[in-house]
Amino acid sequence: MGQKPAVEGIYYLENVMETASGFKLNEDNTFEFFFSQGALDRTGSGTWQQNGDQIIFNSNGKREKGFFMVTSRKNGTPDKVVAVKDPNTIMSSFVYARLISGANTTDFQKMSNEGEATFKFAAPEKIELMFELCPEMIHTFEPEHPGDNYFEFNFNPKIMDVWFEQFTMKFSENKLTGSNPLLKGEEFEYLKSK
Repeated sequence: MGQKPAVEGIYYLENVMETASGFKLNEDNTFEFFFSQGALDRTGSGTWQQNGDQIIFNSNGKREKGFFMVTSRKNGTPDKVVAVKDPNTIMSSFVYARLISGANTTDFQKMSNEGEATFKFAAPEKIELMFELCPEMIHTFEPEHPGDNYFEFNFNPKIMDVWFEQFTMKFSENKLTGSNPLLKGEEFEYLKSK
C-alpha cells in the first residue's frame, strides 16, 4: 500500500488573472493565507485539521468587528451623522454606512472626504458599516444611548485580516480544491509547490 501524500506545504491559486493567493500548511497544524489583487493585499492565519480528504481551516480567537465606536452623542441637528475618523483620510473614503430601524433601511452611503455620511432618518436601531476593501463582512452596531444622532467610529487594525470559520477544502495528491474566502465561486484549484 502506497504512502499517503503529505498535506503540509505551500499551495498557490491557479488560473485566476491578476490574482495571487495561497495557503501554507505547517507541520504543527497552523496555516498562513495570503491574497493579492492589484494593490490590495490581505492575510489570515489559524489552524488546520484533516478529516479524510477534507482540510478544515479555522482562525484563532474570536472574530472582531472591523471598527470601534469611539463616541455617540447628540449634536444639535435633526440629521443623523455616521463618521469614521482616521489619520489616513483616504481610508475613510472606502467606508459605506447605512441605518436600520424596524423595516426601514437606508441605502449604503459612501463617506464624504471628511469621513462622514449624513442621513435624514428616524432614530436608528442599528448602524451598519462596510469597508470597500473587505466587502465580505458588514459590521453592525447598536446606538448606546437613545436620542443620539452623531456616531463616530475608528478602524480596528485587524480589519484587513481574513477570517476562517470551518472553511473546508478538498485535498488530493498535490492540490487543494474549493472556494476562496474572497472570490466568488466554488471551483478554485491551489497546486502544491514542489
